[in-house]
Amino acid sequence: MEEAAAYVTGIGIVSPIGVGRKAFWSSLLANESGMGPITHFDPEGFDVKIAAECNGFDPRDFMDRKVIPRLDRFAQMGLASTRMALDDAGAWETLEGEPERTGLVMGSGLGGVATIEQTQATLDEKGPGRVNPFAVTKIMPNSAAANIGIQLGVQGPSTAGALACSCGTDSVGLGYDLIRRGDADMVICGATEATIAPVIVAGFIAMKAMSRRNDAPEEACRPYDADHAGFVIAEGAAVMILESAESVARRGAEPYAKITGVGRTTDAYHPNDPDPEGKGVLRSMQLALEEAGVAGERVGYINPHGTGTLAGDGPESRAMEAINPAVKVSGTKSTLGHSLGASGAIEAAICALAIGEQTVPPMRNHETLAEGCADLDYVVGEPRDAPDLEAAICENLGVGGHNASVVFERV
Repeated sequence: MEEAAAYVTGIGIVSPIGVGRKAFWSSLLANESGMGPITHFDPEGFDVKIAAECNGFDPRDFMDRKVIPRLDRFAQMGLASTRMALDDAGAWETLEGEPERTGLVMGSGLGGVATIEQTQATLDEKGPGRVNPFAVTKIMPNSAAANIGIQLGVQGPSTAGALACSCGTDSVGLGYDLIRRGDADMVICGATEATIAPVIVAGFIAMKAMSRRNDAPEEACRPYDADHAGFVIAEGAAVMILESAESVARRGAEPYAKITGVGRTTDAYHPNDPDPEGKGVLRSMQLALEEAGVAGERVGYINPHGTGTLAGDGPESRAMEAINPAVKVSGTKSTLGHSLGASGAIEAAICALAIGEQTVPPMRNHETLAEGCADLDYVVGEPRDAPDLEAAICENLGVGGHNASVVFERV
């Protein structure tokens, strides 16, 4: 095994199409949609009334009832995903035996938004004396990381990034960095987000970034399609257990895939829109491949940012074409929606599963190629067997111009 690689040995997911790796992967391959009407709040008066909610998630399945009210929903989903990932990896004994050698990276783009709104309402209606004493620790973006550490006894290095929509991919890269530097033998890494809240939905509506196809939510997000008109907001969380080669060998673990390269760049272009030439995202993929020592033609699958926006789809698709014009692409936000900071973590997990299962999952709603988009091998409708899949890339673009890419390889 490669000393510099980080091995993916466990996956835990909370998503709009299933909770847990098995349910999630089965629904993804079945091309099921997670889109539907907003139920987390009353969207009357909003131009957008659809989202991808994790309605199958019940925090009582994963934590003590006394813990639940002390955590915002995003932290609940992060803790639940971590427990599932440790179960999947069979790594509880490793965590409990050497907690100081277990690292933790848990990102979130926005943190406890619902708690901010609830706290403001309490302040307005009842005054400052009635504000919940846990309000600050529920709101802070590192709340998920902090509570995972507290609940599970993680004592190694920890961090909590908030790099907008590239946060999840960057978190996976940071986990790889901890393994590569020898700072930890095992890392719990991922991201979580629960921002289907009035202030965030209204803000994205004002940005004109969201699809308004309220009458057909399952068809609303259309990456690289001629009818693309924005994303569908979502919630979710994903956690991967990363281990060093030594830890994998010691435990006899069977990894899904290995991470061998990470690339990060900044567009320095615009607060909302990506670089129209896609230079930043292309360079992030090139840097990741360079670190991995992988040629572009070996990349058989890319799970892209793929939000279905006019500004993003064209430049991103042309960047993927520059990496490998024959690459298979599936933009899974068409199924899962856009969970902002968590999306890259979920999509990174999809890449690891695609390599482990030698199967590329499908995307929805791609019928006619949009003008300005590269004519790639978009995997639509049905999963694709990929017995020769050696390498995959997860790449994401963050609001503000942040780009992150991670290379996964077959073990």
